[in-house]
Amino acid sequence: MRPTGLRVMYWPNEPAHLYPDFTQAGGRDAFETMAANGTISALEIYSYRVVRARFSTIAEFERAALGAIRAFSPDILFVQHLWGTDLSEGLWRTIRQELPQITLVYHEGDPFDRRVKRIDQATIAGLRHAHLVIACGLGSLAEILGEHSSTPVSWMPHCFVRSRFAARDPAAAIKTHDMVMIGNRGNRRRLKLLYVPGGRRRAEFATRLSASYGGRFALYGGGWSHLTTSSRGNLPFFQQEEAIQSGRITVNWDHFDGIDYYFSDRLPISLAAGVPHVTSWHVGYDHIFAGCPGLYACKTVDEALETCRWLISRSDDDLLAEGLAAKQWVFDRMEALQVFRNGFEQAARTHRRLHAS
Repeated sequence: MRPTGLRVMYWPNEPAHLYPDFTQAGGRDAFETMAANGTISALEIYSYRVVRARFSTIAEFERAALGAIRAFSPDILFVQHLWGTDLSEGLWRTIRQELPQITLVYHEGDPFDRRVKRIDQATIAGLRHAHLVIACGLGSLAEILGEHSSTPVSWMPHCFVRSRFAARDPAAAIKTHDMVMIGNRGNRRRLKLLYVPGGRRRAEFATRLSASYGGRFALYGGGWSHLTTSSRGNLPFFQQEEAIQSGRITVNWDHFDGIDYYFSDRLPISLAAGVPHVTSWHVGYDHIFAGCPGLYACKTVDEALETCRWLISRSDDDLLAEGLAAKQWVFDRMEALQVFRNGFEQAARTHRRLHAS
């Protein structure tokens, strides 16, 4: 791709107060690669949540943030996931009014609904002033975000980071379990009967797998301690590949299983590890995953259970061959550089349209 001459400031979602070692490795790697190969002319990464924690008041942070923006003078400001912050609408209003050369892009990588996980005022403020809104799902999620946005909601899927989740040879992995599942239970600590959407089906799926397969089913995540033969406790995010490859197959049921064109990063991470994956079906999968080997998207928990039963009856050689084909398929389509480059290209088109004159 020829250089665009565009300067990009990337605000990654890095909640260091909750996860001190977590970084948006995919976004960072992708934007740094685009800067190195000339796809963009200049890059500044501004970990806004980390910087915010250094200031005692939001006013102090926003003055510092505006100073950093003015000093770098980006063409595109690419901001991720404002939910849970105290950033004010005044920040975005000031950028729009005083720095009209900037195209403000808001990237939402979390799902929401209208009952259990609602968008908040910080998110709404970003949506109101964004020139481009990109989300990890469409359907009901696009409707919720679109109610506060002056632009149609676009799509950018979750991805995997090659350096973190594709380093180990699937053929060399020792299989210690038939099935591996990574995911929290999804009910509320204070209201045990209240689940996020899809949470009850995830809980049913895990419970029935545990009852049938016991210790042959390795279940990672919070909230499963009652499934004593299967539960393995929490798993650090960047240790997923080794855990996935310990299973002959991987399984999941999505939270927010009713959002069209949505999947969490667990799906591409599982496929990139070279292991067949059973998960919940969403509208749009017929398009996104057409021809994808090793992915089994099921419309009911019963169907998912029977799919697991069929898969583990197959030979190790068959499952490995399918897993390797899945790995190649997802490498060609959902590696972080490809996904973020597409997101950047959407932003560049928006910028050119806004500044065509």
